[in-house]
Amino acid sequence: MKKEGITLAASLLTLTILAFSATFPAQADQPLMEEGATLYYKWARIGQGAGGTQTGDATFKILVANQTTIVARATGTTTMDITIKYQDGIPTYADYLEALIYLPQTCITQSLQGNLNWITKMETSATIANETAQPQQFTVEAGTFQSLNITLHALLKGTWQYGNLTLIYDINSGILIYEQWIPEEYGDIIIQSLSAATQAPKPQNVALSVILTAATFATPTAVAIRKANETLRKRKLRNRQTPAGEAKIERAFPKKPFYIILTGATLNLASTLLPWSQLAETQMYLPLSLQTTLTAQTTLIPTTISLTTHTAAILAWIAIATSLYTKMKRTPQITALISSALAFTSAAMLVQSGLTPSWGAPIITISGILTILGLTATNVKIEITKEKEEHEDAAKQI
Repeated sequence: MKKEGITLAASLLTLTILAFSATFPAQADQPLMEEGATLYYKWARIGQGAGGTQTGDATFKILVANQTTIVARATGTTTMDITIKYQDGIPTYADYLEALIYLPQTCITQSLQGNLNWITKMETSATIANETAQPQQFTVEAGTFQSLNITLHALLKGTWQYGNLTLIYDINSGILIYEQWIPEEYGDIIIQSLSAATQAPKPQNVALSVILTAATFATPTAVAIRKANETLRKRKLRNRQTPAGEAKIERAFPKKPFYIILTGATLNLASTLLPWSQLAETQMYLPLSLQTTLTAQTTLIPTTISLTTHTAAILAWIAIATSLYTKMKRTPQITALISSALAFTSAAMLVQSGLTPSWGAPIITISGILTILGLTATNVKIEITKEKEEHEDAAKQI
């Protein structure tokens, strides 16, 4: 009993730590151009005449980012590395003008003042005929930004035709948020807009991830070890007589409802290891989870969803442990009820965030439903047992 008490106390103490850790954001609201960041775009190619429309996703993984060079791995219909070079805050070279994904603040300031000489001097894949720039507020899937709109009449060497190329940058971060190419005579119209941006994992989040993971798996691990030891003892005592003084504890959950709730708790735990959303071809896991800690993968999922999900798993297994190793009846049921409420809350928050759900949200929703079914079956069983006892008492009195 002492070991279980220590485990439960540690889990409850960790819940307090998790509430405090919620004040540390796992990601920044403002996109930043830094090594390890990833820019996600949605593109559309609109064919003239009967060409039809094609759509898809593109990502730019930032491999190198410093004051003089940006190297990004672009993945869309093909995968290639692109290079952009800078000098004194001005781009001097770009493999492709249409892949100029970042402008430093010096360049943005000059452009807002009407100075666009840098773009005609830059070594790139286009010849610029004329250029204009203006500030505007612009909305894409990633958000609404105060932006710099640069419109160019250019000859793209890849297509060898003139057209209008529009490049719109977020003034604060310098990141390209929208791009549009309209050919002058014939060809496809191409549009690309920023859907999301993730930042490189921060070192300070590793400690929080370890705490969260340890808290989540502490109780189920303790229960599994205890059950394994009990199984070994039973095998050793198989041919011996069970001590007469060994009393059987009346559990908080009857046998069948217990297994339903146990299944829900297991699914709840599994949901912390599964992807919760998907952007382009990238599966996104919960921030501060075991998966993001091991893979150092970035994610757009809010930290509050992760904390709520992990807390639901912790409470679900506390309910299991207290039902197995204590004489408490109401406490495990209340704990399981709170766990199911948090499970539903986690799934609802993901839907409200606008992210595309993956495996995690449906799995934790099923776990919450199973927990509710188990609790309902438990209370029905209790009521039936009470009525049966009342009838037996009445019969004895007669």
